[in-house]
Amino acid sequence: MEVRLSQDNSESCERVSGGRCGYVIFGASGDLSQRKLLPSVFSLCRTKRVAAEFFIVGYARSAMDDAAFRIKVREAIRQVDAGIAESEIEAFAQKCFYVSGGYDQDDGYQALKARTAELDAAFATGGNLVFHVATPPPLYAGIVAGLGKNGLLKRHQNDAPFQRVIVEKPFGRDFESAERLNNDLLEYLAEEQLYRIDHYLGKETVQNILMFRFANPIFEPAWNSAYIDQVQITVAESLGVEHRAGYFEQAGLLRDMFQNHLLQLAALVGMEPPVSLDSENIRDEKVKFMKSIRPFDLDNLPAQMVRGQYGPGVIAGHEVRGYREEAGVSPSSCTETYFAMKLSIDNWRWHGVPFYLRAGKRLERKLTRIAVVFKKAAYGLFAGNKSVESAPAPNVLVFDIQPRQGLSLAVQAKVPGVRMCLAPVRMDFNYRDVYGSEMDEDYSTLILDCIRGDQSLYWRRDGVQASWRLLTPALRDSGTCSLGGASGPMDMLEIYPAGSWGPTAGERLLEKDGRQWLEPSLGNT
Repeated sequence: MEVRLSQDNSESCERVSGGRCGYVIFGASGDLSQRKLLPSVFSLCRTKRVAAEFFIVGYARSAMDDAAFRIKVREAIRQVDAGIAESEIEAFAQKCFYVSGGYDQDDGYQALKARTAELDAAFATGGNLVFHVATPPPLYAGIVAGLGKNGLLKRHQNDAPFQRVIVEKPFGRDFESAERLNNDLLEYLAEEQLYRIDHYLGKETVQNILMFRFANPIFEPAWNSAYIDQVQITVAESLGVEHRAGYFEQAGLLRDMFQNHLLQLAALVGMEPPVSLDSENIRDEKVKFMKSIRPFDLDNLPAQMVRGQYGPGVIAGHEVRGYREEAGVSPSSCTETYFAMKLSIDNWRWHGVPFYLRAGKRLERKLTRIAVVFKKAAYGLFAGNKSVESAPAPNVLVFDIQPRQGLSLAVQAKVPGVRMCLAPVRMDFNYRDVYGSEMDEDYSTLILDCIRGDQSLYWRRDGVQASWRLLTPALRDSGTCSLGGASGPMDMLEIYPAGSWGPTAGERLLEKDGRQWLEPSLGNT
């Protein structure tokens, strides 16, 4: 399927830009800053998506001066694209500065206050500041308190000059801890100043779900239980826990992936049409969807949820160790690195349509995908017709999110020849084929939205509450290798070989409903 932008659309659909401001990274010497944040902000500056009146301040405990920080900045950008001109890198580096200080020490915040005031005058940023908290979660509340107590952050200061805070996931580890964190942060911030990030929402394919649904009238009338049989969402990674074993042992994949990424994807597929594309209206509908998810039956949890953990195996021809052999992991760990679950939605649109969600590490390959499986064609037309060699397969609409970004629709067509044979054919759209290198990375989009004051792609407090209210009861046995029930433990954590598609129990979860996971090869990946 060939897709072209019309001349009218290409000229009128201009890229939005952010105004002047300063951008402060807490945890600037850390991995997230180096891999994602600095390259993303560089991209915004390089493409003039932010104003020329813009500066970056890195803040961390590591002793460093501006010159040393700029070395790290240059390295971070070159690792993303070695072909970038040195002149562009250097121009960006000259906008980068550094303040060394503790996260619980007033003198560090006072030094930051003095430095941002100096840079605000030099770069004419009008007092606008975005603080990006990219540290371990236990530091979030203390950092925001430090900003507030030292005059860097004023509650309700969301108009020019604005002060906004981005915080990374995970946002709490259960309902109670998330509520405590919300209360701590909102003592110094108003809700409209707080940007709870989920980087998946910055991906173009994810943002396109709403446009695809509501801008194309041929799909929305069929977007309900009368026409859709099931929804499958897969987030697969071939990597293991890498250097995050300490965090992962405490969190597990349910907290790391379901509470934010997968639930947001499900909400975009399942939400009702918003009144407008205003951020509050979009988030209203997502929260309504989350609240309509049926609570887990804790006495029969294995019928709804499967947990697994990767063992030794082979990926891309290389032997890899199991999770319990990773550095920093207990040899008797019961932390899940895989889960699959069935969600039931109690509303008119989705009654009887299961949402199957799965995520895992050390699976066969990297793949994030949403598949909307439609019901099969009326059987009567083909039953008993000897001239038809095969029954029609269902139509499947696929949103590929990573590594490929695009969408495809599988439809049925006659195979050329004398016999009446049906076969699926695919209409396919790949973002890079159409838009090339113009696509923004997820963090670039989200940081720009914060600068612009657009919270559409960020979590709101009631959304966080709804997600944790759903998941927290199911976490009661997450520290053990079994899932408890009224009659005792019912389901052991299943070890699956690295390089597979997960434990066999994940397959059985669908098989008992007469369904199966779609082939990962569906679509161009």
